[in-house]
Amino acid sequence: MPIGLWKLLHLFFAFSYVGSLVVAEWNGRAARATQDWSVRALLHRIVYLSTRVAGLGPLFLVGVFGNVLAVSLGYRMAASWLMCVNGVWLAAMLGMALLTLPNARLLAELSNQATTGSPPERYPQALARWRFGNVVQSVLYLTLLALMVFRWRS
Repeated sequence: MPIGLWKLLHLFFAFSYVGSLVVAEWNGRAARATQDWSVRALLHRIVYLSTRVAGLGPLFLVGVFGNVLAVSLGYRMAASWLMCVNGVWLAAMLGMALLTLPNARLLAELSNQATTGSPPERYPQALARWRFGNVVQSVLYLTLLALMVFRWRS
């Protein structure tokens, strides 16, 4: 396959992943700014769906196509630079799968439950964990971007 195709797929899925982080951040801000639980439920549902569909899957594919592209460009997989990139990518995958996505789902569920009753007690803790997960994802994304732009030869 031509190198251009691997580069296109790598960039396409990278934009999807980063786009999901932006969608999550701005909808999360909007959810925190309103007191209407039905609006919060809708916004948190959007966050959960974008994180699940446009975040986790594309993040996995970013790494797959990034590694295919690296090999196509002649980089050795044992190079310390690629090992570092893959480590950060795996950390992002784990953070997304174990921290960000489960808390986005929990926020959507708790907000939906609150539309029919009183505000859930677990909401502030779930929100804090989700926000922490989003910060982790953003830092890891910026680290991956820096490693891609300022790669070194080894």
